[in-house]
Order: sequence, then C-alpha cells, then structure tokens
Amino acid sequence: MIIKQTTIGTTDFKQDIKRGKLGELIFKDDFLEFLGIQYEDVTGRQQFQAIDQDFIGSIGTYEIKTNYKDDDRIIIEEFTNVDKTYGPESAGWFYKSKADVLVCISKKTRMMILIPFTPAFKEYYETIKDNYELYKNRVSIGSNGRKWQSAFRRMPLEAINGYYAKYQKIPELVPIGKTQPTPCVTSSQAALPNIFDTTRMIP
Repeated sequence: MIIKQTTIGTTDFKQDIKRGKLGELIFKDDFLEFLGIQYEDVTGRQQFQAIDQDFIGSIGTYEIKTNYKDDDRIIIEEFTNVDKTYGPESAGWFYKSKADVLVCISKKTRMMILIPFTPAFKEYYETIKDNYELYKNRVSIGSNGRKWQSAFRRMPLEAINGYYAKYQKIPELVPIGKTQPTPCVTSSQAALPNIFDTTRMIP
C-alpha cells in the first residue's frame, strides 16, 4: 500500500465539524425540507456517530460529507487513522457507515452527489480503488490533544458512472403554476425517485 502525503500540517477537529455543519444545513433546507421528507436529525447522538449516520428519513438514512468541490470528483475516506505513530490503524467512514445514501455536498454551489450506499456499490468500489492514489490527510488534533491521520482517495465521478445522482435546487426555475423552485436532478441521468434502488442505476 503506497500512500502519498497531501498538505503538511495539522487541522483542528472542531473546525472540521463546523465546516460539516454547513453541509448538513444545506441538505436539510434543499433536500429534506424542500422535498417534504420527514426526518430526524441524529448528528449529535453518539450511537449514530459510531455508524456514520447523520439523518434518518422516511425513505432511508443519510451520511453527509461537505467535501465536494464541483470538480466531478468525490473523496472516499478509507482510514480514520493510517499512521501507527498516533495509534492503531482504524477504518474510515467508507467501511464504518451504515447509511443508505452517501451525500457529498458543495458549500459553494449547494450541488449534491447522492450515492446509494449499497453492497453493489461497495463491491464495485473495491474493484477500482487501486486505480487511484491513496493520500494521507493532514494530521487532525482533537480537543483532548489526541492526534490521528486519515487517508482517502479522490474518485472521479466518471469512474462510478451509473452509481450516483446529481441534485441541486435551482431557485430561479419556477414553472407556471408552481410556487416553489424545481430541483434539478441528473445522474448518469437517473431519476431521483430511483435513488434507493438496490440495483445499479443505469443512464
């Protein structure tokens, strides 16, 4: 396993959490509440943090990642800690999350990449991941001074074509007779109602 180093330095875990909260607010406003989906916010409950679930909705559970940069790539964390200097190796959210849907959100454009987090997708990821570099993140420092270093891969969306949907609420598009903006959904061009299909979404 060859791991490349990204930016040298450290990151404050509290600040990372604050950045993540913005994505959670965007998801609630633009997706759950806009589409009228009943939900429960479990981001502050430890039993759900352990299995990487942020929201329980009437049609599934969601894990939110505020790390999409509008560059048609997503970030997959394979290790929460990869450096044994800071403790034992530990699996990242890709291997721990029990969510039904992974949602990668752009803070800038509010674009969302929705990935049904199915066994089929996870198995497919394992077959292609070695085509992409594994990078060490900056060292994280917790409030108690504990350190850890995660590791991730940048995965181009074209590599998972058929497994994701793009979603964005576009306020300026208001059809005649409508009082609310219409969400824009594409995906390899899958329709949003099919996002929870357990089979692969086909363009």
